[in-house]
Amino acid sequence: MIRSFFSGKSFRDVSPLLIEKFKSERLATPTKHETTRSRTTVSLELALVSRIFSLAVELGETDKNPCSRVRKLKLDNQRYRYLLPEEEPRLKETLTGQREHLLDLVSIAIGTGLRKNEELSLKVEQLDFVRNVIIATRTKAGKNREVQMNSEVRGILLRLARHKRFGDYVFVNPKTGTRFKDIKHSFQKACELAGIEGLVWHDLRATFGTRLGEAGFDAFTIAQLMGHSDVRTTQRYVRATELNKRAAVEAALLGHNLATRERKASTIVAVSA
Repeated sequence: MIRSFFSGKSFRDVSPLLIEKFKSERLATPTKHETTRSRTTVSLELALVSRIFSLAVELGETDKNPCSRVRKLKLDNQRYRYLLPEEEPRLKETLTGQREHLLDLVSIAIGTGLRKNEELSLKVEQLDFVRNVIIATRTKAGKNREVQMNSEVRGILLRLARHKRFGDYVFVNPKTGTRFKDIKHSFQKACELAGIEGLVWHDLRATFGTRLGEAGFDAFTIAQLMGHSDVRTTQRYVRATELNKRAAVEAALLGHNLATRERKASTIVAVSA
């Protein structure tokens, strides 16, 4: 795509105006599935072009990067969607027949917060049933991380790993005999049948983070489990629920604070005794 657009042009032939034209044409061109191309996709393509020019400058092939004079696309990075409790049963009811393979994948995604690529590329050798942890590799941060298994996740993975060799993929496409490459379209169809709107696969990872946040776990714990290098990324999952907000307001009352101190004092005395 990048090669075909800039074909026949040298580095010095590419101007900021041409980069702008590339950006506009990519935004206006639909994907191969005839859907609107996202601004995020085009932004990533521009970042790749910019990186190519930066390397060319370092190697002395050109003296400037025209992308530095092109305005970056504004992205909506505040999108926040997760699977609601009432939606989960409806979604799982549709995961039968030709979509049956999604049932375990969805349960593991919700129960571990693994990214799609981390989950689809998961191998038996990454499962430690002695310590009950998944060793996630090929992570976005480039570092391995450990994710603890809950009882449901452990049960599913034990079943899937049974009779498999150490280097086998956990999730195997019965049609190809190897790992699933993608499950986006089957998942979208399942959501459509379940009457669930605006949900994409990555939102299952957000569901994991949100449920941990609502259960009262702190951002640092959630960040470690999800593999966030910056805890600020995790803050979106640590949201105040209505119950927490009411409790916080009640805590501002003088009587509530006095009672709390008395309970703490009696606890300390009991422990000391």
